[in-house]
Amino acid sequence: MKKIYTCLALLLLSTGVFAQQTLTLEEAIQIALDNNIDIKRAKNNAIGAKATLLQSRLNFLPSLSASAGHNWAEGLNFDQTSGGLVNTTTLSGSGNLSANMTIFNGFSNALGKKRSKAFYQAAEETVKGSIQNTEASVVGGFLNVISTKESLKVAEQRRELLLEQLEREEKRERAGVGNMEQVYNFRSQVAQQDLAIVNLKNTLESNRLTLIQLLLLNPADDYEFEGITANDAELEATIEDYSSIFNKSMAYAPSIKSAEYNLEAAKHGLKISEFAWLPSLTLGGSIGTNWSSNVKARDANGDIIRPLRVEDLSTQFENNVSKGARLSLNIPLFTRFQNRTQVQQSKIQMLNSELGLEQAKNTLTNQVQQAYLNLTNAKTTYAAAKASLENLNKSYEFAKTRYENGTIDFVTYLQSLNGKNSGELELVRAKYGIMFRKLILDIFTGELNLPSSN
Repeated sequence: MKKIYTCLALLLLSTGVFAQQTLTLEEAIQIALDNNIDIKRAKNNAIGAKATLLQSRLNFLPSLSASAGHNWAEGLNFDQTSGGLVNTTTLSGSGNLSANMTIFNGFSNALGKKRSKAFYQAAEETVKGSIQNTEASVVGGFLNVISTKESLKVAEQRRELLLEQLEREEKRERAGVGNMEQVYNFRSQVAQQDLAIVNLKNTLESNRLTLIQLLLLNPADDYEFEGITANDAELEATIEDYSSIFNKSMAYAPSIKSAEYNLEAAKHGLKISEFAWLPSLTLGGSIGTNWSSNVKARDANGDIIRPLRVEDLSTQFENNVSKGARLSLNIPLFTRFQNRTQVQQSKIQMLNSELGLEQAKNTLTNQVQQAYLNLTNAKTTYAAAKASLENLNKSYEFAKTRYENGTIDFVTYLQSLNGKNSGELELVRAKYGIMFRKLILDIFTGELNLPSSN
């Protein structure tokens, strides 16, 4: 039994180890792109728009239809095939093949094709826009997780320092050269730091769950996210000038292109409604034949010589062939003001499309401006935080030595430790602030270049 329990324990342990999956930022983005519902819906809409575009091209082709029928009648009827009244059981049939072609319909087909093409292009850009939004969301969620993990490391390092000082004070107190007040002070600080670590862990789990939900993964599965790094040269690299980034973003922006294509489609729709008052010209033709059981085989005197046979049907098909052609002109003299109303609605749709384009440009402008300003501020903060932390670390080392030698009090030592801890946290925030804003700007310009993983 012990061997069985041991095997089961090893199996569970190995299962737990292999069940954990570590994801990089690139892998997380790919999972989100594969699972995101908005992207799937946008792709479905693009497929539908493509089918509509194909149909708009096929509308130039003539239509062709065929029909056939078999009829049964009892009693007095007029038999069109035999050309007279009959009072009997009549079997008859017919077949017809007809074709119609629109020669002119007020440019509706031509403009409809252009409108459908614009809608399809807009749908394709909407897919790219959904991808762009998903990438930005994953980058934000991923860096929230990683930056919180880094903050947790800083908090745990602070706890280790406090524990070292607590152990030292406890030894001093036991040796009779220290006092319990200092011991309790350190115990209090350790307890407060434990609370801070618990809060950070809770924040980390919350950020982790948010990211997992964004990726549409199962929260019950064990996922770990691999950190991303950037060296000082990358973090301190000169930022590309704003006008260049803004122009690239405007040139790439799927949301703006989609709005432009929708506006183009709306303009074509307005022309279609304005040309609806024009006449339409249609060309059509048909060929058909029929047969009837009332048409009997007769002699020269008109007497029936035998009942209807199959070869008689063939003869009827040949004798009863009818052909026809037509040219139809339709002039919309009065449509109960439907054309006028359609023109008004098309104008409103075009105006709304213009507003949609303006809004897309304003939204992108605000986003790029804010992201660029945040990146600039993060770089400035990073440079200041880096220099500040060097001084804070030196100050802390001096304070630690002096405190251990008894030349400064606990409050002064704690202030130095808090300053060091705050400097480390500020540097972490600035570091990931640079990485996040840089990635966001790369997403806006369509030049996403993911940083290396740890």
